[in-house]
Amino acid sequence: MVAVVWIFSTRTPFPNETARKADGFEEIIGKGNSTIASYGNGPDILSPEIFLIPSLGRGAHDFNELVAELNENGYKTRSFNPPGINAGARFGDFKTLVDFSEPIYETMEPKILIGHAFGNRVARVGSSQNPENVKAVILLAAGGQVAMEPKAEQALRDIFNPMKSHKARMEDVEYAFFAEGNDIPDHWTRGWHTKTAIAQGKAVAASAGDDSWHCAGGVPMLIIQPMQDRIAPIENAYALRDKCPQEIEIVEIENAGHALLPEQPEAVAEAVLAFLAKHHRVE
Repeated sequence: MVAVVWIFSTRTPFPNETARKADGFEEIIGKGNSTIASYGNGPDILSPEIFLIPSLGRGAHDFNELVAELNENGYKTRSFNPPGINAGARFGDFKTLVDFSEPIYETMEPKILIGHAFGNRVARVGSSQNPENVKAVILLAAGGQVAMEPKAEQALRDIFNPMKSHKARMEDVEYAFFAEGNDIPDHWTRGWHTKTAIAQGKAVAASAGDDSWHCAGGVPMLIIQPMQDRIAPIENAYALRDKCPQEIEIVEIENAGHALLPEQPEAVAEAVLAFLAKHHRVE
């Protein structure tokens, strides 16, 4: 019994424990078994909504601070949980990146997309499927063009392992997601949803060799690049810009790793708002 208590205490909080609540009015969207939760915020205006799609195995709550800044500046937002977080879904229905994007893009109204890390893939896939309904895409810590270093890749896998001690997982989170010296906020010690991440990883594997979505259907793009990102190092941003014919801006953010949002919230909001001022006039 003592051994069981000791093992439990060294592993809690488990990675998939709820991190914090996503801000906004919750709505379950999708069809049949393909359902996810969305969270609407901001003024009731006619201008296109800004859709926000989170990182691998993580939820809409990661955008709370950015959403607040966008709403304060007059923008309407909707952030999303992937399947398996709050609103459950049968993971068999989510086998490809297109499957992950479909519940989000079933609305036909014009929109601007913000994708963080894994979410950048869903954003670009959805935009490539529906470019006529997307005004622009913003990518935060976008990878996929250049292989990550092996140690960072292993750390990313181990974060979702509930059998590792909490201390060991936090070392992995720190290495893979945060620049040296930056603190890990409480809501990043939890909220690592293992089943969701596995399903998302399989969807990425299923799209291997298909680069038709990489340029997001040719819409304008902003890449916000954390300079200490070990998972999506800076070479990714410039390789993507070289590949795509449309207008692509790159903003480099110092003292930030792959997490980016909790590390440099003011710098991220400033870059996003400057880009929106060019491509998204509030009406």
